[in-house]
Amino acid sequence: MNISKTSCCRLVAIFCATLAVGLSAPANATDLTGPDITLRYENLAIDSEQGASLLLKRIEVAAGRVCARLDHGSLASRRNAQACSRKLTADAVSKVSHPMLLAVYNSKGQVAPPVASLTK
Repeated sequence: MNISKTSCCRLVAIFCATLAVGLSAPANATDLTGPDITLRYENLAIDSEQGASLLLKRIEVAAGRVCARLDHGSLASRRNAQACSRKLTADAVSKVSHPMLLAVYNSKGQVAPPVASLTK
């Protein structure tokens, strides 16, 4: 079966949209529920850097598991899986919306820090 690049992009878009709908559903403050994975974190002290780092690692692993089925061995599908994983991770971090988790996420290079600042 030969799938065109456009068809593949559509499938990825549909898959990501499905995941976004699943992640946007109302959830308990200590649950993140997607179509396949529920990530619990009430046992973590995410007010600490260590707890927030552990939660971020759990989110990244879960996102990688969800998106792994997009990787069919080709470079294009591997990039799609990696992009999916980054997107799901960013969405989950945003959904948790905890200052320490955001700080740990940003410190890992997910958001580029400012290069310079202007002062008078």
